[in-house]
Amino acid sequence: MNNLWTYLRRRTKQRFALTSVGPNEARIAFDLLAAGLGAAGAQLYYILFVPGSSILPNWRLALLPLAFLVFNSLFGLYSRLRRSQIRVKCSALLLSLGVSTAVLLATGAAPGLVSLSAMLIAGPVLVARVLLGLPHSRHKNLASVAINRRGPVVVVGGAGYIGSHTVELLLAAGHKVRVLDKLMYGSQSLEPFFGNPHFELIEGDTTDITKLTRAVNGASAVIHLAGLVGDPACAVDPEFTRHTNIVATRMAKDVAQSLGVCRFIFASSCSVYGVSDKEVSETAALNPVSLYAQTKIDSERELLASERDDFFVTVLRFATVFGHSRRPRFDLVANLFTAQAMIDGLITVTGPDQWRPFVHVRDLARAIVMVLGADPALVQGQVYNVGDPRLNMTILQLAETVRSVAAKYREVRISINNDVADRRNYAVSFHKIRSQLGFQASLQVEEGVREMVENFLGGRYQHYRDPQYSNVAITQSAVLEFHDPVAAASLYGPLGTAQGFSGPLPSKDTAL
Repeated sequence: MNNLWTYLRRRTKQRFALTSVGPNEARIAFDLLAAGLGAAGAQLYYILFVPGSSILPNWRLALLPLAFLVFNSLFGLYSRLRRSQIRVKCSALLLSLGVSTAVLLATGAAPGLVSLSAMLIAGPVLVARVLLGLPHSRHKNLASVAINRRGPVVVVGGAGYIGSHTVELLLAAGHKVRVLDKLMYGSQSLEPFFGNPHFELIEGDTTDITKLTRAVNGASAVIHLAGLVGDPACAVDPEFTRHTNIVATRMAKDVAQSLGVCRFIFASSCSVYGVSDKEVSETAALNPVSLYAQTKIDSERELLASERDDFFVTVLRFATVFGHSRRPRFDLVANLFTAQAMIDGLITVTGPDQWRPFVHVRDLARAIVMVLGADPALVQGQVYNVGDPRLNMTILQLAETVRSVAAKYREVRISINNDVADRRNYAVSFHKIRSQLGFQASLQVEEGVREMVENFLGGRYQHYRDPQYSNVAITQSAVLEFHDPVAAASLYGPLGTAQGFSGPLPSKDTAL
């Protein structure tokens, strides 16, 4: 109730116009209008055509529109059933209308008058839901008219570990690609695409509103991969982490919506499950044990809770990624084990019995492109775990797999450390993405490790402890700039002026 009054106070201070009305406000206004007109129409019919009816309005009938809205809300028509199938919404509407009329009858209202009102109300509200559902569920040609498929696909964080592979697959699939990236790790990962007429690079931060608007303008879709990744990096500065991971997501969503972009794919993480003794699916309870996981949950809720009917959001919860990339990383457990095996000959295992799901970086990129190519109505508002059940394993099993591959080239030992600071422990179900989209991993852990071993032997990596391979080291330097008022004012001055802020809104992205 407090939330309702807070909303009413805030909304009454805003300008009321068709352009400012949100989807739920439009639903509520329509239902209230339909119920009011239905009740008034029934009253008018009785006055004109039923002998002996009083010319005075029946005051009990005025309660029907209010009761209808109350029960609509209780049955979830303005919340959890917003994205349900048409038949579910219509069933809930009929149930709400039936309960409302029963309440009215209990107050002593005339049965005939109430029944006629219910029939007059049912028609418009049911037809409206059916018509609203048609473009997304039955007439795909109408949905294609509303969705811009010709503009470029924007990859926010496209120079990163996953992003560079995603860009490659998008270009191979015939898409035009526009990358927005701060290039904190350099542009080397994107150099193979320079000169491609379908590729465009915009160097900038996601929270630089000028660069973000330029990147998203005219786009057909946004793939949001930018952000601060991993528990150690996110622990460096909580304020920086929340701004980079949550505020940046909110800005990307708002700009995409305001510029008419209908597709939005967000990179989340299976870390949101935290600790679980059972295999977890997308409907499992979330149990974050780190700031990183919490920021992913907050970002998911930001995207899904405020979803518009014409805005197709899909959340992808990535398994623990591994494998060679044009922007290598050795702060990922499988990659770190491979580096330790090849450089030190010693793999240090902390928490040997903890379970993790794994997936190769190229398979993640393939899943992203697969979701982008799926029917928008199928993936709208959906959350998918991205991985493969065959790659669920304990940390010790992972270490033994790495040793078996690296042992062909040198002696490798495993050291066990049971002093565990990271409490995460979860195996993940990937049934949903396989059954709905047909996705399964094409690369196993052994193949990914073997590829990295070959790159070590070929001298393509520097020492794995080099700061360029770690999100933590780069984050520490980014935090200094984040708290630098001169740098922040220079970057965010236009945003403060445009939006009426009294001060700067600072942040720096790091590519995923």
